Amino acid sequence: MKIAITGTIGGGKSQASEYLRALGYEVYDTDKMVHDYYEKNGRLYDALITMFGHDILTSTGDIDRSKIASIVFNDYEKLDALENLVFPHIQQDVNRVNAQNQIIFFEVPLLFESHSEKAFDKVMMITAPYSTRIQRLAQRGLDEAEVNRRSKRHLDEASKIEKSNFVINNDGSLAELHDCIDAVIHKLRGEQ
Repeated sequence: MKIAITGTIGGGKSQASEYLRALGYEVYDTDKMVHDYYEKNGRLYDALITMFGHDILTSTGDIDRSKIASIVFNDYEKLDALENLVFPHIQQDVNRVNAQNQIIFFEVPLLFESHSEKAFDKVMMITAPYSTRIQRLAQRGLDEAEVNRRSKRHLDEASKIEKSNFVINNDGSLAELHDCIDAVIHKLRGEQ
């Protein structure tokens, strides 16, 4: 069974993934996949230079992801072009993974936005109240204006909840998050 982990920005997807790994589950991080695609020998390196120009490169020739972010989050046409380039590669990699007789998780921040939900058997959404998410993201260096700017491109929370099989409100302690994940795993094991 392939399970997508998605949610709101700052909701706690990474915390959920860490816990699942600690339990011994295989968890693929699609953001990490994209980072690999951007490497010098990665499958999208040349295409990104063609798309955005050599200004996105560091002095060592690496792709500066923050430069791409500053371009695409200020120009939605360029963001669409980037997503149209990246999303098919993620879907190919997800489809290659064989989940025979096991539960495998995929952290997919833009699951619904990329229309990738059909690649998964179930969707687990992690969210938290807006104020909690803003506090968490501030610790990562994102201010509220930047969070709101990035969130404009995301499907709204209510729609994500409606499309998800399991919804975890991550507004408590880490132990409470773990308990919620344990409950989801119990349900998944019962459904296999």
